[in-house]
Amino acid sequence: MPGLIELFGFSVALDIKLALMCAVVFVAGIIRGFLGFGSALLIVPVLSVLYGPALAVVIGVLIEIPTSLGLLPVAIRQAERRTVMKMLLTFLVFVPVGTFLLKSVNPELMKVVISLVVLVMVGIIALQERMVVLLSHFGTLFAGATSGVAQGMTGMAGPLFVTALLARGESAIQTRANIVAVAGGLITISATSFILANLVTQQAVFYTVLGTPAILLGVWVGSALFQRLSRWNLRGVILAFLALTALVTLAQTLL
Repeated sequence: MPGLIELFGFSVALDIKLALMCAVVFVAGIIRGFLGFGSALLIVPVLSVLYGPALAVVIGVLIEIPTSLGLLPVAIRQAERRTVMKMLLTFLVFVPVGTFLLKSVNPELMKVVISLVVLVMVGIIALQERMVVLLSHFGTLFAGATSGVAQGMTGMAGPLFVTALLARGESAIQTRANIVAVAGGLITISATSFILANLVTQQAVFYTVLGTPAILLGVWVGSALFQRLSRWNLRGVILAFLALTALVTLAQTLL
């Protein structure tokens, strides 16, 4: 019999699923530290197979909180507030729509949707320069609406709203500040939406607490690797790895 960990009145077995979760979160942290984004694109599809889509999405959002908090104070000062507020107000409307779908749609179908969304997001990242031109024609409202639904449903809106903010053509410093500020607000709105939908359970908090050291360590390792390997073009390798993971989880769900 495997041992048990007890926290917040909830206990979980020290088994292979827990070890795999921590390993996945660690690797996702490395991706986040190396690229600056992308952790949810690995965490959510794999954890949806292990624990179901609703729990996976909630963990994927909650576990981002520690990595985002430290960047917010500077970003809030440098961000273009009108742009940030317009997108966050759109999120307020559309994130709950996605959360409703996450809670209502059949879990097996939602696993398929999550894997497909990962593939779409990887495509957006890979073709970001072309997508910047495309999204510049649709504006903030469209980007905010689609990102909000995607975030509430899958916790993976990053590539959409980042590309939309890049399409505004502002300075690199202000664009980065806008991205960090919007991401922080989106996490807050998502967590609130999940709480109101009763998706933030003891189990979700428990797994988030267990996984937080792993993702923080992974981010540190990924940042260190970036300093050493930034001259190598590993972006395509990482995107291929994320796409392969999505295809594997998709096949596992369908077969």
